[in-house]
Amino acid sequence: MPASLPLTRRRLLAGLSAVAATGPAWADELVVTLRAPDSDNDLRNNYARDAVKLALEKTRASDGPYRLQLSAPMNKPRALIEAAARTVPNFLIIAGPEAGRAAGLAPVLFPIHLGVNRYRVCFVHGPRQEAVREARGLEAVAALRHVQGRDWPDVAVLRANGFNLTEVNTYDAMFELVALGRADLFCRNVLEVGAEFQAHQDVKGLALDDSLLLAYDLPQYLYTHPGNRRAIERVGRGLKLAFADGSLQAVLRRHLQPSLPLLDLPQRRLITLQAPKAAIVEMNDKPFQIDLLRQP
Repeated sequence: MPASLPLTRRRLLAGLSAVAATGPAWADELVVTLRAPDSDNDLRNNYARDAVKLALEKTRASDGPYRLQLSAPMNKPRALIEAAARTVPNFLIIAGPEAGRAAGLAPVLFPIHLGVNRYRVCFVHGPRQEAVREARGLEAVAALRHVQGRDWPDVAVLRANGFNLTEVNTYDAMFELVALGRADLFCRNVLEVGAEFQAHQDVKGLALDDSLLLAYDLPQYLYTHPGNRRAIERVGRGLKLAFADGSLQAVLRRHLQPSLPLLDLPQRRLITLQAPKAAIVEMNDKPFQIDLLRQP
């Protein structure tokens, strides 16, 4: 493996190579592609990668060998285009229903985040922490300067609730804008923020807000080309098997472990946002949702 690859990509590639299934000879191996991280600090999709790996392991005895691989680095809009063009095998992209369907893709019918991505905590420009603590209601929080990725699904929700929002093209730039004081808050879901905090804890001017908890529904699924029926059916069946036996929840808890002790969610000021009415509803997610505020 080339030493010139960024550390995170080298680790991911090593991990994915290690999970290629072995055992009896099968007619063909199922190759599944996941999107590469945007940078060496991009740990956002680690949980989804492990969830997909678990789903494939759960179905290995019945469905045969598999191999997970990473795509070339690319942003989300480009990844949706590549998945629709079928340029790499079984390219699975996490997206909301509107974006996934608009790209001509079909869903793996299972809520990959088990609903915990509805909770958001924020990175804050350190000198602005007190102003965030004093922002007591939705209107005051919305008036602060927020930053999100361009065309991210969060953008529609935040704009619908009147947020003062700037969209940015690159992932690392959002942390930089907050650190430099050009934005007040960069809000992240609780699955992401623990690892991101560890990756950015030495960045001057960047802190983790200790007061605010945003909540809004944001259904997301794995999407791929509709012709990839074998992968869609297998991964969906594997995720349901893993949920039924509790192993998927165990993976989720492992990825939440860096975040939950740090965040103290029940003590935060909860502000619930109203998401725009969904034009596309893929499934009823509620039987698979976990409410972190009610967990022991």
